[in-house]
Order: sequence, then structure tokens, then C-alpha cells
Amino acid sequence: MIRLDRVVARTGGFALAEVTLEVPTGRHALVIGPTGSGKTTLLDAIAGHTPIRSGTLWLHGIDATQLPPERRGIGVVHQQYLLFPHLTVGENIAYGLRGQLADAMQARVAELADMLGITAQLHRSPAGLSGGEQQRTALARALAPRPRILLLDEPFAAVDPATRRALRRELQVLHAREGTTTLQVTHDFDDALHLGDAVTVLAGGRVVQQGPPAEVFRHPNSPFVAHFTGAGSVLAGEVTRTGGATDGRFPAHFTSGPLVLEVMADRLGPAHAVIRPEDLLLSDRPLAASARNTMHGPIVRIERSGGVLLITVDVGVPLTASLTAASADGLALVPGTPVWLTLKATAVHLV
Repeated sequence: MIRLDRVVARTGGFALAEVTLEVPTGRHALVIGPTGSGKTTLLDAIAGHTPIRSGTLWLHGIDATQLPPERRGIGVVHQQYLLFPHLTVGENIAYGLRGQLADAMQARVAELADMLGITAQLHRSPAGLSGGEQQRTALARALAPRPRILLLDEPFAAVDPATRRALRRELQVLHAREGTTTLQVTHDFDDALHLGDAVTVLAGGRVVQQGPPAEVFRHPNSPFVAHFTGAGSVLAGEVTRTGGATDGRFPAHFTSGPLVLEVMADRLGPAHAVIRPEDLLLSDRPLAASARNTMHGPIVRIERSGGVLLITVDVGVPLTASLTAASADGLALVPGTPVWLTLKATAVHLV
């Protein structure tokens, strides 16, 4: 278990501001945020490399706020890997096992190398490894002593997208087998969606939202979180009531420039609307649907994202819908094509 209670830590002119978060034993949590948000400072405070000015750090039920790094039982994988250049891959992995019997060391090195697919590289120098092989070696070295806690600092930052996806899968398998309590920092929300049990969003050294990754993605609590997580189109506007309240929510209009949407709201006045691409139904003709909002306009941009196309339509303001490549081909969509967008009032998330 990792628990921070109102932790303040400072590096140079930057400070974490009363950060509170918890990673239950055996879970994999992520901290996400833009560059300069305090992610690495947070890991350094947990690892003991940056002093905690106030607040409390608990590691598996023990107050570790003032414990020296070597007594915290933590393995760390740095963004730059920091492999020992004068040692082979196998010797790097075995580094944390010094003092153990030779047979036990060799068995643990072989086990991790097999799990991570680097057995063939055990006698090579780190200098000749690819980025993915270096990352696997760094991960194996951190796990070799069986730490109770693993800290990962942007572990996929220096690898290509295909290697990133492969490393994600391998990390999932490793976590399931080793059961190590893991805290990973990243600027990529896809990591949180694929790996995390929980996610904490940092901005300017402060926690701005916490929760299960899907919940944070689906229900961002601010325009900043919505933009950072790529939750969809984010529009600034005004909410005005159009009906009576039920369970604290009421029918309303959300107006953003020339666009007026039917929404369900819980407050009046200035707000931001978050509209996820998959909630927008795109068609080449008006649909007879129960959705309250129907909009019309030309396509201004088509982008591919994995197996889907992100299609931005000018309906007075730009809105981005998602569509499978096969569906898009059937509609013969190109920039300039007029299309219709349909959206349920309940699908508009107001923050």
C-alpha cells in the first residue's frame, strides 16, 4: 500500500501542494499530467530522493516519511533507464541480488528474462540494445529483488508506438504474476486506460481529479481534465433553464456561439460542455431519432486514430465524431461533404 496524506515536497522552485492519494496493496495506479505538473517530484518524494516538507507518507502501513531510500523496499524504473554500461544485461538484472546464493540469482535472472523476452540479450552490453530491450532490462532489474512497491517514471516515453503497446501488455502480465504495488507516472492517458485500477490527474503540483480511469475519461470535472484526457470536444458557453427539476437536474439550453444544444443540467450560468466523439451519430441524411439535438454542416477534417476515423464537422462550432473506417468508406466521406450529427441531451457532460 502507498498512501500520501497532504504531502508537500519541493524541488527547486517547484512544490507539490498537499497531495493526497492511495494505491491499495497489489494494485496498479497511474499519475498523469502535463510536463511540469509534478509527476517526477511525486515519485522522488515516495522513493526518498526528495524530502517531504510536511504531510505523511505511508508504505504498507508504516510511516515512511523520514525513512532513508534503502529502507523503503521500493524498485524504481527511470525514464532514462540508467542501466550500468559496464555490465551485461544479465549483470544489470542481477545487480540488486548481490549477496544471494549464485543459483538463486541465476534462477531469478532467467525467470525475469524469460518473462520479458530478453533471454537472448543476457550476455550483451546495454549499448547495443533497442529502446524496448533497454526498457525490459530496466524493468527486470527493478523487479529482481522482489520489491513490495514499484515506481515507474514515464516507462514508455522513449519507445515507438508498437513497442509501447507490447510493453503495456508485458507489464500487465508481470503485474498479475508478481503482484507488486505499482505507481506509474505518464503524460499519456492511454496508459491509464489500459493499465490502471485508478488514476490521479496532477496540474501545477495539485491533484485536480482522481478515480477509475474510465470514470475520469467519461466524466472530467474541469475543462483542463477534459482537454488533457482527450475526452472530446470542449465548448465554452452558457446554461439556461427550460424545464422543471427532477432529482436535482433539469432540461436546459447550452449556448456556445451560434450552437444551441438541448441538455440536462444541474446548474445555471457559464459552463463547459464535453461531447465525446462516440456519442455523436454521423449520417449523410437527417435521421428519425429520439435524440434531442440534430446538427448539419460540412466536414472540415478527417483523422485516423487506430481503427476509427475522427471526423470534425463545422456546425457553427467544430464538433468531432468517431466512425469506423468501413462506415466512413461506405459514406464516401471527404472534407467538404455535408453531414448530419445527432446527439442525445443526456450525452452532453457539463463542467
